[in-house]
Amino acid sequence: MKDNYEICLVGPKATLFPYRPAHVPKYHEWMKDPALLEATDSEPLSFEEEVKMQQSWCVDPLKCTFIVHASEACDLGDSEVSVEKNLHAMVGDVNLFLSHVEPEEDEEGTAGALTLPPPTAEKPLIQAEIDIMIAENNYKRRGLGKAATCSMLLYGANKLNVHRFFCKINEDNLASIKLFEGLGFTQCDYAACFKQVELELVEPLKKLNEILKPDGDYRVLKCPERTDEKS
Repeated sequence: MKDNYEICLVGPKATLFPYRPAHVPKYHEWMKDPALLEATDSEPLSFEEEVKMQQSWCVDPLKCTFIVHASEACDLGDSEVSVEKNLHAMVGDVNLFLSHVEPEEDEEGTAGALTLPPPTAEKPLIQAEIDIMIAENNYKRRGLGKAATCSMLLYGANKLNVHRFFCKINEDNLASIKLFEGLGFTQCDYAACFKQVELELVEPLKKLNEILKPDGDYRVLKCPERTDEKS
């Protein structure tokens, strides 16, 4: 997504950098881990495929990706940050996959259970599937996953006009389920064939900000694209 390609979201625990070519080598090493592939429901890719994916995702309007960094290890300026100076602080990634909400109707033709405002041609309802991965073992169970998730949800709700968030989690991934339930997500579906639960969060913007800002509040810094990155 071009919208987030030159900004960095800086929080007390987690700093979110846009996914850049310099991140690909380490990201590719992470995704050789079978446990991470299973947890993220991903397929193994060659390095060349990973490079192409980064190139396509950075211009895809329906995919918003940030690389999670540990703020305590980052070298941050007052107004701009450098990707290359902070590669050592990479710990994971967080993603939003956007789509239009199609409200279900009951047998009488009335709106379904989702408490969403009516869509218009100028302002369609947007939903986003979110996933979070902390790949570095030294940074697991230290609150970075929660902080990064909260920052991403705040960004999605306030900047991308997302009205509904949802996630699909393997039923044995109890830590992730606990994380999202702690943020107010509730189960809305279960896929027995995949052994996955689906959780959703639908709240007015004001309520979302109240829920998420304590752990996810952030400031925005510029993260300019280098000349040699541009195609």
